[in-house]
Amino acid sequence: MALLALVTLPACAPRAADPTLQPPGAPRTIIGETVIRDLSSYDFATGYPKRFLEQRVAFNAACESSSRSSDEDAAADAALLFKLSSESGSPEQFAASLQGKFELVQYTVAPSEDPAVLPADAGMMTGYATPEIAVRTKPDERFRFPLFGDLRKTNPELATLTRRELMQSEEARAAAIAWIDDPLAWAIVETNGSAACVVNESKGKEGMYDRRFAITRVGTNDRPWTSVGRWLAYRGLLDGATYTFLDVAKAATDNPAKIEEAALDNERVVFFGFAKETAFPPVYGLPKGRLMSGYSCAADQSIYPPGSVLVVFERGAEAKSQRTPRILFVQDAGGAIVGPGRVDAYFGAGTEALVKAGQLRAPISVYRLRAR
Repeated sequence: MALLALVTLPACAPRAADPTLQPPGAPRTIIGETVIRDLSSYDFATGYPKRFLEQRVAFNAACESSSRSSDEDAAADAALLFKLSSESGSPEQFAASLQGKFELVQYTVAPSEDPAVLPADAGMMTGYATPEIAVRTKPDERFRFPLFGDLRKTNPELATLTRRELMQSEEARAAAIAWIDDPLAWAIVETNGSAACVVNESKGKEGMYDRRFAITRVGTNDRPWTSVGRWLAYRGLLDGATYTFLDVAKAATDNPAKIEEAALDNERVVFFGFAKETAFPPVYGLPKGRLMSGYSCAADQSIYPPGSVLVVFERGAEAKSQRTPRILFVQDAGGAIVGPGRVDAYFGAGTEALVKAGQLRAPISVYRLRAR
């Protein structure tokens, strides 16, 4: 690898669509960057996006969304990548076209006391997906976990309360737009930020009422976020270093009371709004678009502006594994996605996507793909 010298840069703090959706402590300050301009030792041919029609469509849509970024550099990077991909007739041509046009940039941020702020060269990639859930529009003995509407608009005096405080508030409960029957599903929907909701409930003499709608996050109560997995691991119910979504789901089945307690102890509450299914799930930080499976990701947008193109390399025992790139577009953010080394890859919608996303926990090195 041809590494150039570190360069000191000013802080990078692009404006977010809603600051309460950003990770706590943002923005972070970039204090330097490492630049790699010789890309010949990287196997970018593996990232050729025209091998299959579905892959090409998703890649083109991701490029289009990122090219609308308000950050001029991020928009230009996505537009150039799309141009080079369109003009390339083979994986080898695609890889060759990047040489001399792009460089890899690895950011260094100011030191932080937060252990979640991983450096870019020792990062972690996880996955997320859009679940489909059964809900009710009114609570009952079974469906008792609320998905709140935007309390900042309907009940601003309640909008910064903790989860347990909101659960005790009749005014807050009246502002819920749907109710879930499972505390793990409740936590997953808030963590992933969107859901396809299926309503099937009795309307008395009118019979059963069936409908579907989509929801997406619009804000939070701006409180600290604690994952169910970390809560369980801290209490010895999971291996904190290796657990996956399937491990969390099993622990939830084995310890139903604990999973509810874990969900309630997460102070950060997500506020939801209804979304058009034609643009669902929507991108975050960009004016238009939808998340694309295999290409969209959540990252710390105080470091990587919305629309940025990232390249991640899995850090494995073999050197070759470090040189096989995966191209992702920063089109989302999350309360736990903090620092230059954290990336959350989007896997799509449904149960299969949720399981696959939950199995991903890979050590990575993260670079921004930037036009020279």
